[in-house]
Amino acid sequence: MRALLWRLLYPVAVLIHRLTGQPPPRPPFDERRAAALVGKYVLIGLTYHDADGRFLEQRQIHGMIVGADAQHGIEVELKGASSGETYRLPPDLRPLQPAAPGEYRLRATGEVVIDPDLLCTWSVTKPRT
Repeated sequence: MRALLWRLLYPVAVLIHRLTGQPPPRPPFDERRAAALVGKYVLIGLTYHDADGRFLEQRQIHGMIVGADAQHGIEVELKGASSGETYRLPPDLRPLQPAAPGEYRLRATGEVVIDPDLLCTWSVTKPRT
């Protein structure tokens, strides 16, 4: 019940924080769901924008989720062209969605990821310097 209530009220909290110029509160983090993500293969789409919202670049990465907690976020051990690197996603489970079975071809590298467990996309806005 608490999670449902938070899911309904969170968008209102985000709107209030945007109007006041304050950063929004962190979304709720489900530790049980996070623990179940460890060992899953994820395909991540990243879109970067400058501080004015103009498109900069898109990137796709993939790998195995090796850790997930509310304080450090979701740790992904990358595979393919980025093998050997670790990427950390924010501690927000909402963008992670089950992937349909099949082949996913990455535009930039031409790599093919077969049957990932999860998909997620993120939009990253660079801060003003």
